[in-house]
Parts: sequence; structure tokens; C-alpha cells
Amino acid sequence: MKDILISVDTGKHSTKIVAKINNVIEKLSFRTKVQQVENLGVELTANSYKVEYAKKSYLIGDMLSEDKCDYNISKSSANHQLCVYLAICKMIEKTDIMKFGVPNVYLGLNVPINIYKNNTLKQEYQSLIQKNGEIITLTVNGKVFIFKISAIVLLPEATASVYSNTPNFRSKKATIIDCGSLNTSYCSFNNLVPLLESMIIANSGINVLRSKIAEELTTFCGTLVSNDDTEEVLKAGYLYVDGVKIEESKQMVEDLIRKHVAEIFNYAKSRNLSFNNTTLIFTGGGSIMLKKYIIEIYPNAIFEEDPQFANALSYLSVLEIKFNGKK
Repeated sequence: MKDILISVDTGKHSTKIVAKINNVIEKLSFRTKVQQVENLGVELTANSYKVEYAKKSYLIGDMLSEDKCDYNISKSSANHQLCVYLAICKMIEKTDIMKFGVPNVYLGLNVPINIYKNNTLKQEYQSLIQKNGEIITLTVNGKVFIFKISAIVLLPEATASVYSNTPNFRSKKATIIDCGSLNTSYCSFNNLVPLLESMIIANSGINVLRSKIAEELTTFCGTLVSNDDTEEVLKAGYLYVDGVKIEESKQMVEDLIRKHVAEIFNYAKSRNLSFNNTTLIFTGGGSIMLKKYIIEIYPNAIFEEDPQFANALSYLSVLEIKFNGKK
């Protein structure tokens, strides 16, 4: 067999990949940071990839600064195209599928909710990724991969485990809040059916919060706090300047996070999204960091057990239904 179903959820922070190989669910991820390079001479570290595509070379992954994250809301960019192709290659590498010929990839792929509701933008994105079903060739860390994307199913963010755990959603209304890196996406499902008017998107992702924290700490301390510094502040709880702990930084950061979470709820209410008579479920990598503060506002909120991969797992379930028998 040379058919493979691959689910990809490519976000501004990381790209998540799910496939079923030998009846076992495989999950992989890498950072969605991309930079074009020439004559790269350094040795690659783990979770970093040199990708050669269309006569150009790129570095993708952990070795790049946080400043290389893409803050463009659109997915129709060369960066996301490369990350989708790298995701496919990483999953193909876990199989022997290329020995049977050019793999046929059946791809489930995320799109922001605003693009999902616009057929023209969806078609543009699908054309960019699928390349009319042509054979796609690229080199990853010196190894050549070839494949063609036989079909793409574009699926909305804020899906969570609705389709990978249908019994839990079949007879109730659930509202999903997907805390991503750039955006927060909202969608309500009633008996598994997504409600169009509930599909909204806000510019309140974790990277936006990081920028607010960096700006506030830069102003307070009188020294430049970079995005990389902010990443460490969120891990450690404090800002350290020249080895000295800034005690006030902890409360400042917590206040900014609480304000950010309040904005996530207020934005939904401003768009007439009701939290009445619905199960409120949080997903996305950002929900891990925000969990403590979300519970302060909404104690009954439910959090996905695997928030980073919940969307991708649902996408794979949709692929299995649509392309039953292809592996």
C-alpha cells in the first residue's frame, strides 16, 4: 500500500502531525519557525531541520529565535506550505511507504475559522498546498522525499475532540475555545453540528500575550526584554536582569495574564456568543498555560486531556470516515 492518511494542525507556535501506522496512533510536532538560509554550516540540533525545496534552502525548528514566528493571520504563505510538507515527510519517514512508489497522501489540514467560512480563501489555500496533485519533492536533512497529495480536507480550528470522541458530544451542546499562539478561536457544536454564527476568531493568542508582557517589563525595568526573554519569564515566573530576580515581575505577569483571559471571555460575549446551557471546553497549547486563570473566571470549564493534539486527532477521524480503507 502506498496510501497514507495524515492529519496536520500547523499553528504559529508549532506544527502537530497525527497518523495511524500499523494501527497505532503516531503523534509528532515541531516548532513553526522558518528562515531562508544559504550555505548553512552549523550542525543541526534535535528538532531542527534543513529543508530544500524549489531550489531554496530553509531552516525550520528549535534553532531559530522566537522572532521567527509568523504573525500573519493567513495560512497561505510559503512558511506554512513548507511546514505542511515537512510534517508529511516526518510521518512518511516513520513508514516504509516510499518503497512502494510515490506515496498518495490524504491530508486533513487546519484553517483559521475566518478562512474556513470563505470558500474563495479555502480554495486558494488548498491549491497552494495540493499543487494540483503533482508530485512534490523536497529534501529534509539530506534525505529526499517524494509524495503527492491526492486529497485535502480543510477543517476548522476549535474542533477539539468533537470528532475523535463523538459519543461525548452526540447529544449535547458544547462550546470550544481554542487558545492558539496568534489567535483564539471559538465554535459551538450542537449534536456534533458546528453552528456557523458561533465561529469567531480573536487576536488574543499566546504570542500576543507574550508581546504585552515583554512591552510591560521593558517599560518597568528600563532594559529591553525580548520575546525569547519572555518565554523564559513564563517558565520561571520571574524576570532576571543580569542575574538579579525582579521580584515585582511575578505580580506584573500574573496581572497581565488575568487581564488577557478576561479579554478572551469578553470578546466572545461582545460577539453574542453565549456560555449558557453549554459545556465549555478549552483546547490548544495556550490553554495549558492559561488553565489556572481560566478556572478563576469559569470554574466549570473542561480542558482537553491532550490539548495540543486534540484538533489533529479529530481531523484524522474525519479522514478515516471519508477515505475508509486507505492507510
